[in-house]
Amino acid sequence: MWKGRKIVFRPLELGDAQILQRWYVDREFRLGYNEYASVELESIKQEIASFGGNVKDPRVEKVIYLVQRKNDQRPIGLAGLRKIDRRNGNAEIILGIGEKDMRLAGYGVDILILLLDIVFYQLGLEKAYFSVNDNNGLGLRSAISFGFISEGKMRNQVFVEGKYVDLWILGLLKEEYEALPIVPKWKKRYLQKN
Repeated sequence: MWKGRKIVFRPLELGDAQILQRWYVDREFRLGYNEYASVELESIKQEIASFGGNVKDPRVEKVIYLVQRKNDQRPIGLAGLRKIDRRNGNAEIILGIGEKDMRLAGYGVDILILLLDIVFYQLGLEKAYFSVNDNNGLGLRSAISFGFISEGKMRNQVFVEGKYVDLWILGLLKEEYEALPIVPKWKKRYLQKN
């Protein structure tokens, strides 16, 4: 279990399948979170079973966590790392806030900082990156405003809702993360509450 300022990451459990199914059928959630294979309940349960493993295990290449609010343990979204490449020192970040009333409420920043702390300080990697579809304007703007840097665009890379869209790759190095003014401010508020 990992704890942020307002959120907690915990491993997924089979009992979470119905919550995930509800999020997976939500168009807005799907625009930002692309780590699901199916919206069928049995497939989601199989997916959850495959996400096992400890991020610190050198054989693990992907981990997905359920994100809960710290104050009441309400599930609000998913966060994880995939393509964990320990040899080359990088990992892809994935996240999505499934509960509509929790979007744009500051949880995304908390999730992102916790994921980046795992990448840089728990795993000791050099770089974290996002892949964001061009039709996810909010996700793209949010990542750039946080401090991620555009590293390129793959044209017509993803087929979404009946058309091809571009896929942006956004990266953040450890030294860039440590230089972001929002991170120490956010962590200071977190430490004051604990």
